[in-house]
Amino acid sequence: MFRLFLTTSVIALSAPAYADTITGQARVDSVTIYPGLATVTRQVTLDLPEGQHEVLIPGLPQALGSDGLRIAAPGQVRVGAVNLAFDRLPVTPDQASPAVQAARAEVERLEDVLRERDVAIAEIRLRVQAAEDQIAFLQSLSQASAGDNLTTAAISDIQALAQMVGTEILALRSSAFAAEQEAQDATRARQDDVDALEDARRALDAVLAPEEQGSVLTFTVEAAAAGEVTFDISTTENLANWAPVYDMHLTTGDAPRVDIDRAVVVSQNTGQDWQDVQLILSTARPGEQIAPGGAWAQLRRIISQADLDRENAAAMGAADMMTLQRNGPMLSAPMMEASPVTAKADFSGAAVTYVYPTRVTIRNGVEDLRLPLDELTFDADVWAEATPMSDANAYRMAEFTNTSDEILLPGPVMVQADGTMVGFSYLPLLAAGAEMDMGFGPLDGLRLTRITPNRSEGDVGVFSSANQLVEQTVLSVENLTGQAWRVLLRDAVPYSEQDDLDVSVTASPEVTRRDPEGQRGIVEWDLSVPAGAKQEVTLDYTLRWPSGFVLR
Repeated sequence: MFRLFLTTSVIALSAPAYADTITGQARVDSVTIYPGLATVTRQVTLDLPEGQHEVLIPGLPQALGSDGLRIAAPGQVRVGAVNLAFDRLPVTPDQASPAVQAARAEVERLEDVLRERDVAIAEIRLRVQAAEDQIAFLQSLSQASAGDNLTTAAISDIQALAQMVGTEILALRSSAFAAEQEAQDATRARQDDVDALEDARRALDAVLAPEEQGSVLTFTVEAAAAGEVTFDISTTENLANWAPVYDMHLTTGDAPRVDIDRAVVVSQNTGQDWQDVQLILSTARPGEQIAPGGAWAQLRRIISQADLDRENAAAMGAADMMTLQRNGPMLSAPMMEASPVTAKADFSGAAVTYVYPTRVTIRNGVEDLRLPLDELTFDADVWAEATPMSDANAYRMAEFTNTSDEILLPGPVMVQADGTMVGFSYLPLLAAGAEMDMGFGPLDGLRLTRITPNRSEGDVGVFSSANQLVEQTVLSVENLTGQAWRVLLRDAVPYSEQDDLDVSVTASPEVTRRDPEGQRGIVEWDLSVPAGAKQEVTLDYTLRWPSGFVLR
């Protein structure tokens, strides 16, 4: 049984001195990511003797906050004062992980290789310099000998000396040239060693960053008995986020269906890598408002029109005076009733938690790491939707029901139809059992037209007591595809909210739905258009209003 202990910001002044200090290395074991932050649980296992001890945990992120810091320990261990230090860190022994030790060893090995390479190049350069020194000596020696013996020595002796010096110089120059080529080859090979050393140092910096720039957690413990103890250290860390993403595939045919590939995009910049962790994704929002806002009653009052006019005149006069005399005395304006501003709550249903099936590694600073979740399949009803008022083609639509047992969270979706990508959209929150309509791109073979062949406006009645507007609109759907389509045709007609403005509408064929979902003035037809056929709808409407009024 683990017990949770609330942290304090400093170790109590009255805390007793402890006989020993034990240093441990905490490893990130599990991470629960919420929108905007994460709860990170680290584990450290220590071999504790019986009695009281001080525990040091180095290598924690620099920006770690103490508000969400909690330590859980087994029942036989009691945790005392807790301290989280960011500067003036205590001296801790080297707790380098195997990865750090391997990175350091590789840097040291490559440094030795580079030193040996430099020594070898220097030795080759010495051979070149020695050959050049010998050449200079032979040249000076031959010049001196030739000058001394020019009058006394035989010509053959001089020729022999010259030949000997030339042969030796040629051999030395050949040796120096070969050594120079060897030195240049070694210098070029040295660059590979330099690059390898730089890569190794960067790799070491990557694994050392949390240790060299982190914070240190210190807490006191009292163990009832000696033994191995595992502590769970839970912290709340910002700069972490996740969001769902979807790939939606529509398959038409005899049994149309919608397949949804679900994935999540995870990012974190907490200051430390999460290596091989259990990932939990939650829709809870602990960083947002947790209680409802207040309500304010509105004070209403009545005032006579004469008093209201006087107040308005006084307010306007005060404003004019302030404009003309900006540096003069300020005139007070009438007090206005303040309108309170309250936050508008988002969807507040039960939180959904996803436990990722495998352990993952998420590096610090990573953006948009995509992790697949699963695939959902729903039966679909497919039709074409046509709005000639705004479009030249109809659009493929599909309706499906979320038959899964969970909510589909909002997120971007890539839409495909019969293996072809048609665009991008956004999936709203879809509760379990809810229905949804989704567009799956244009149908170029379903062409739409909308024309107004007849329109008249003028007076009617024997005594011109009323005005009217008569308009006729013809809508057409032409099916150039190789299959029949169910088409939902939509258009709009005028509507009135005034008794004196009368609107009458007739259509052939008859309208299937008027004002769908409360949309005033919208009319719809359910049509069946065979392959190669064309279907027309004639829409007539008349507006009548009394004389003396203008139609707006």
